[in-house]
Amino acid sequence: MVIHDRSYARWDGERGTAVRAAPIIAEAGIRQGAAVIFRRKIVAVLLTLWALGPFAAGLLMMFVFSYIKKNLEAFPQFEGAFDDPVVSAVLTLSGETIFFYWSYMQVFFVIIACLMVGAGLIADDRRTNALELYLSRPVGVAQYMLGKFCSIAFFVGLVTVLPAATAVLVQLALSWDEPGEATRLAELFARTLAAGAIWVVVPSLLILTASSLSKKARNAAIAWFAFLFALEGPISNILVEVFRNDSFYLLSFRHNIWQTTAWLLGNTDSQDFVQGVPVWQSAVVLGAWVLICAGLIRRRVKPVEVVA
Repeated sequence: MVIHDRSYARWDGERGTAVRAAPIIAEAGIRQGAAVIFRRKIVAVLLTLWALGPFAAGLLMMFVFSYIKKNLEAFPQFEGAFDDPVVSAVLTLSGETIFFYWSYMQVFFVIIACLMVGAGLIADDRRTNALELYLSRPVGVAQYMLGKFCSIAFFVGLVTVLPAATAVLVQLALSWDEPGEATRLAELFARTLAAGAIWVVVPSLLILTASSLSKKARNAAIAWFAFLFALEGPISNILVEVFRNDSFYLLSFRHNIWQTTAWLLGNTDSQDFVQGVPVWQSAVVLGAWVLICAGLIRRRVKPVEVVA
């Protein structure tokens, strides 16, 4: 019997030819992550509604109040209501609103996305020896890392950057003709993208680092969760209370992320913004952690020597 299986044939292309493997790896990771999330349909639907429900409700409120504001003659009961500073602050999309949306409403879903999707991205490849299969082809380590990063960044950005940026664009479309609104919202959009990059990059790299240090997704998830929440937060808070020095907040990832995003969104008057810790120090700490995580992943993801 003739067997036509050519799975062990040599690669027929040129070894020097550039291979764009990052999009393929990212697409595979996104499909795998979606399969994990939607493994149980009812739970996945409820989780999705819970995650994006406030965003949908906010958009609905934008359209309703924009219509009422432009047709006040049909709604006399709202006459003068929009001139109240308190009402205006509540109904106006601002950096404070986006900061609250990310820090108090969506942080739970960032954790869920990292645990369910990111924990196994590299760990599963190491457990099944798929890492050697990837890197024995003309696929570079940088392409592999970029593909895996895009896989988890997609889900993190789906519940943070995408809703916030969409809300700003919708508000801009509804109130672009009002004096000063176009400039204010264009600046807010740029600030949202810059702050959103921090919310996406830092958690994604941290969970990829945990995944690269283990061969089991469960162990990677436990290590990531324990490091961030069981050790990092309490230790920084205890040191702050013992030494009465706010600089120990720099040990907290939550503080550094919230500090930098609050500054980028112009929300420095918030109670979550620690005036005793300069923003540049939090930014430097986050940048150092990004470099450390990238270096650890690079050391754990080793290329394979291809013998011609």
